Amino acid sequence: MRLGDGEQATVGALFTRYRDLILSRISPGTGRAYMVAWRHRVAPSFASLPIADLTPLDIEAEFAAWTGTRSTRIDALSMLSAICRVAVKGGYIAANPCLGVDVPRGREADPASRSLNLEEVSRLLEALPTSGPYRRFVLALLYTGCRLGEVAALRVSDVDLSERVIRVAQTASPGMHGELLIGPTKGRRVRMVPVSEPLLPVVSEAMHGKTEHELLFPGPRGGYVNSKNLSRALNWHRIRAQVKTYAPGEPALHWHDLRHTAAVVLFNAGVSAPDVQAILGHSSLLVTQLYADTRADAARRGAAALSDYWGAQSNSQLQGGEKLAKTAVHQQI
Repeated sequence: MRLGDGEQATVGALFTRYRDLILSRISPGTGRAYMVAWRHRVAPSFASLPIADLTPLDIEAEFAAWTGTRSTRIDALSMLSAICRVAVKGGYIAANPCLGVDVPRGREADPASRSLNLEEVSRLLEALPTSGPYRRFVLALLYTGCRLGEVAALRVSDVDLSERVIRVAQTASPGMHGELLIGPTKGRRVRMVPVSEPLLPVVSEAMHGKTEHELLFPGPRGGYVNSKNLSRALNWHRIRAQVKTYAPGEPALHWHDLRHTAAVVLFNAGVSAPDVQAILGHSSLLVTQLYADTRADAARRGAAALSDYWGAQSNSQLQGGEKLAKTAVHQQI
């Protein structure tokens, strides 16, 4: 049902009318981010404005004025765009004005810089309990590259030890009101992840004595693990600085950085980019390629080529300049 005849089609009125429809099309995690964006940015800027009066220039001006990181402002723009798409379908406007917005370019993402090297992985293993469900859970994050909610939702029946693979089909995540939701993965596709040699005893131990329908990596009481109870149980906010630190202004080590680590390890192990994409469930190969060390590889090849080139030149031309400058001074004297 459309808005009532006497009800003005403002951005706020349209959001109130079609909120459930808008949120039904996205994941609970994205929905929570959208609601924060609505309360803190979109509503204060546009709620009282008639949807027909929205222009790309107005939206660009508000985008520049919004506080927060670039990603949080992008969330706000996406929230507004979702409202405008509903308005187009309802015949309130002819086109989505958000599509004409020029968003300032940000720095290219470098998720590989968040990954742990082998020494840092060793420090992580030392910082964890020597045994128990929480250690197994963290090792599953590290060795599979799965998202935290995906590991939490795994069941014994998802494991095929004969093929050394785990089937990833669901994720456990908090809903809009904090309730636990079990649903499809972020990519909404079933995928297989390999069971590597260091993960094999972890999985075998986790399966021991369980029926096929039980959780593979539950908490100590058999329930679902989430980021909050995992961090609290391991005192993560205290020990993570012992594992890895980052430059000032960057976030501290996060559980999702273990997924970044797995991606880098897969490339270092020689796995092809399409296979890495399939294992991690990335939406596109462009996302996967962010973890490939192509820039460093290019720099190493360039260093070798340049060394060969300059090495063929006269040694006198390869000095730093100080000796040549002194010679020129003596000649002048």
